Amino acid sequence: MNRGQESTDFGVRAIALLARQRALETLWIEDQGVRLWSELGGKIEEARQRCLEAGVLPGEVVVTPGVASLDSLAWLFGAAAVSAVVAPLRPERIGEIENWKQWFRIDWQVKDGGIERAGGGIVLPEAMRLFEELRARNHPGLILATGGTTGVPKLVLHDLAVLLAAIPVRAGQRRKTLPLMHFDHIGGLDMVWRAMASGQLLVAPPLSFTVEEVAAVIERHHVEVLPATPSFLNLLLLSNAGQRSNLSSLQLVPYGAEAMPAGLLARLQAALPGVEFVQRFGTSETGALPVRSAGDGLALRENQPGYEWKIVDRELWVKSPTRALGYLTGNEGGFVESGWFRTGDLAEERLDGGVVVLGRREDLINVGGEKVLPAEVEGVLLTHPHVLDCRVCPAPNSVLGQVVAAEIVWRGPERDVMRVKRELHEFAGSLIARHKLPVVVRLVEAIASTRNLKRARGSNS
Repeated sequence: MNRGQESTDFGVRAIALLARQRALETLWIEDQGVRLWSELGGKIEEARQRCLEAGVLPGEVVVTPGVASLDSLAWLFGAAAVSAVVAPLRPERIGEIENWKQWFRIDWQVKDGGIERAGGGIVLPEAMRLFEELRARNHPGLILATGGTTGVPKLVLHDLAVLLAAIPVRAGQRRKTLPLMHFDHIGGLDMVWRAMASGQLLVAPPLSFTVEEVAAVIERHHVEVLPATPSFLNLLLLSNAGQRSNLSSLQLVPYGAEAMPAGLLARLQAALPGVEFVQRFGTSETGALPVRSAGDGLALRENQPGYEWKIVDRELWVKSPTRALGYLTGNEGGFVESGWFRTGDLAEERLDGGVVVLGRREDLINVGGEKVLPAEVEGVLLTHPHVLDCRVCPAPNSVLGQVVAAEIVWRGPERDVMRVKRELHEFAGSLIARHKLPVVVRLVEAIASTRNLKRARGSNS
């Protein structure tokens, strides 16, 4: 394969080939120095050999490191090379393994640089069916947990070979990219795979993902691409880290994993005028989708075989060649036999063919029969000059069933909550319907986020 020539296979063999072709090129940048493609190739082979020596069989589940590191990538590809099912997990999530054993066996775990047998578990019929389908293909697998913004995460089984095959191998502009999302999340994995396939330079993220440390890394290594969630980008604004650290090297910020409020996007564009903000879209169940901007929404890029979407009863349905095999936890979820996946996202189609994702159906607040999308209310509140951040959730009401509640990070001179509420009503009353105005207002210092740096949802009662 020549540099610049596209391939439809970004599998384990392609990684080994790239490691040889780009052997002396820098892949990973750390404070201690740089690490070359040849080192990744060597680490992958070492991990593969350790799996073989330990006796890992095709289709067995191997828990690998999920932090954003070169070693994590090596174990992922090394275990995949023996057709194992890879389950990347960060150290703080290792306790989840015991819950996983309710549905399927955990056969192996990478610990302290080596691999050892894990404690097993039972295999329920639905998980057995999915594992057998994967073994019949003789392909490696990938287990991911969904975001879990509103409840217990579901466990998704992917055909890893199919996911990787959707990544085009091409020579691109060698920008420095900071992998902010970890490698046990579909967004983090997709970003790092695409960066590697196009020859990007990856900058090691800080051990602690505070906005101050991330900003310092951006300045220190002149990071040009920062994939992030809107929630993290808002924290970056709130911390004033951009004033203490030089972020002028940033050129591109791909954002996704949750809705971007219009007010927040306007603030980001004003604070970072030289940066291009590009929306991405995908799910743990479908993988990343090839989208482009279309007015105020998104559209599928042309000439992308196998990708489709449609809106059914206001819900976005997606057809993707990288759709997962199903949920190991037995949930039917949005998997439809015809190959479609019901995303659970409410959406509207624009006249130009674009689609605007409005928010999650499960997040809807039912105010006496009137439905309210939290993201819409948040987008309006965030345009108030004293609202630095907010979160909208339902609160129980004996008359209406539910009313709108809002947690507000307020930096105005007035701190009395009733006066703040009155000011918000006066400000937003002409922008949204009356039943969408927050009835319950709480002033907080910060908005909670999930482990994947997204805005936490759930009851605010």
